[in-house]
Amino acid sequence: MKFTLNPLTKILILLTALASILPGRIFSQDKLKLSEAVNIAMENSATVSNLRKSLQIQELSTGTTRGQLYPDLSLNASWSRNNTYSDGTVRFENGAPIIIPEQDSWINSFRLGLSTQVTVFDGFNNYSKVDLQKENEQSIKIDLDKEMYDIAFRVNTAYFDVLKKEKIVAANEENLKDSRDQLEKINEFLNVGKRTIADVYRQDVQVAQNELAVERSRNELNKSKVDLLRTMNVSVDRDVAIEDESIKSELTEAEINLILEKYSNTDLLYNQAVQRRYDYKAGMQQINTSKKAYEIDNKSVYWPSIIGFANYSLNAANINELTGSRSFNFGLSMNYPIFQGFSLSNKAQSSEIAIKQKQENLRLLEIQIKSEIRKAYFDLETQYKQIDILMRNIKSSEQDKLLSEENYRVGLGILLDVQTASTKLNLLKVDLINAYYDFLLAERQLQYYTGDLSY
Repeated sequence: MKFTLNPLTKILILLTALASILPGRIFSQDKLKLSEAVNIAMENSATVSNLRKSLQIQELSTGTTRGQLYPDLSLNASWSRNNTYSDGTVRFENGAPIIIPEQDSWINSFRLGLSTQVTVFDGFNNYSKVDLQKENEQSIKIDLDKEMYDIAFRVNTAYFDVLKKEKIVAANEENLKDSRDQLEKINEFLNVGKRTIADVYRQDVQVAQNELAVERSRNELNKSKVDLLRTMNVSVDRDVAIEDESIKSELTEAEINLILEKYSNTDLLYNQAVQRRYDYKAGMQQINTSKKAYEIDNKSVYWPSIIGFANYSLNAANINELTGSRSFNFGLSMNYPIFQGFSLSNKAQSSEIAIKQKQENLRLLEIQIKSEIRKAYFDLETQYKQIDILMRNIKSSEQDKLLSEENYRVGLGILLDVQTASTKLNLLKVDLINAYYDFLLAERQLQYYTGDLSY
């Protein structure tokens, strides 16, 4: 019997095949690198998309303002038909009556003309307005760069959290395997009469606790992956596997000390930050924009505006006689605001106050940058000290575990000592994983605060 697929089943199979080869495959088949995650987050960011569109609109606005430097030219044409009507009447001249008959006349009027005007002089405000539009354009560019930079750091944070949670899962799984091996040994001891069934039950409880620890750590790992996918602005239903060879799973003490030395000079880091950080650039750009606006408002108070104009027109009652009557005029007009209810001077003063406000905001930002860098370096130092202390504690705990296991094997110790040593060692390993990746993230945070984070 020949088996055939119905059309709906064929469509589902086709969609499944397409889904396996489309870009989504990066989450299920390939290892997702940090740089790839950052790029995906930027491509899918609504804020980045909106800023890019705003930049395009601003570029068009800059072009419009630049076009106002040139004379405009308008072509105008008109046609009108006028009716004049009057009743007949009698008019007397030197006593003689003159009869004026009824009049009903229609007259056409055709007009064709060109007109142009241009701002000849307004205190060079027209050029300053072009510069102001360019400053607005630069502000959007900086905002765009800052948003992309912030996205990169958020993805870094989420990515490192996943790496950390994966290591914790691996540590808990290793601890679970060790406890299961211990349970097998106890069962062997029980078979030869060296241990009681109570020890078997106690170790089985320990295995159960370790299994729960593994499940909890896997749950935390899955949640961290969801956070990463959300940060990347993609569907959180996908599975993601991450790996990046550029991120070292372990650092030597020499490498850690080199990192600490690199960031030890916080004054140098501050000087780098005020040159590179996008929020500082945005603050400077706001001041430049306000200064340009003040320049325009101030010129409007003191300088007149002079407009040049010209008109050329053809007029006739019949369209075929249009070229028989021509007129041409050109000239200059000047406007000087003597009194506008203080509106112009108040506007200029408001722009001046805005400059001072933004300068004060920039000063406060400088203080914030200094504090952020110092605190981030303190965090880096603290994580290093934790790593050092934990590594020393782990060495001691490993010996305690070996000693407790040997004592238990020869009958000089109890099972509780083995379980306590194993639990302590595993907790120290998890703490070391947290401290290590917190150290790496603290380094990235310092790079972020100094404007040196690469993506």
